[in-house]
Amino acid sequence: MTPPPAVSPVTSPARRRGVTAAATVVAVTALLAATATTASAVELLPAPVPAVDPLALTVLDETNAARAAVGCAPLLLVDPLVATAADHSGEMARTGLMTHTGADGSTPRIRLQAHGVSAARTAENVARGFDAATVVDAWLASPGHRANILDCRLGQVGIAQAPGAGGLYWTQVLTSA
Repeated sequence: MTPPPAVSPVTSPARRRGVTAAATVVAVTALLAATATTASAVELLPAPVPAVDPLALTVLDETNAARAAVGCAPLLLVDPLVATAADHSGEMARTGLMTHTGADGSTPRIRLQAHGVSAARTAENVARGFDAATVVDAWLASPGHRANILDCRLGQVGIAQAPGAGGLYWTQVLTSA
């Protein structure tokens, strides 16, 4: 009796494609393993989206309502401006001083540049001791702060607060787009 003919494990076109695909996956995996640098799971994940302070959103809504009443477009909340405002509010809360001048002598424009922001027009409002529902009213009652909020040439904003002695320290930094 003759032995049955030798049969290749790959006999059908579909089965051949499956083996070819599997071989490709093995080859690519081996190539990646040989050339890849190790990365942690954290490095492979997208950067987290920063959480937006709900108090800052209340201030943004109040600010944009005041701007709408005089025909200005709404301000857009921009991350580098929020970071600039947060840094300044934190510094004011730590030092207990409400001021437009940083402890290092910096101005709002210099602080913005430190966060990569270069704008033709900039403005800053600061406050201490107000909650989110009343800080915009306080700024609107001050001619200089009101002018900043209602300047239709400004289109971007960063808003932040930090708790400290005397209440919340607020910074609202505005720039042209």
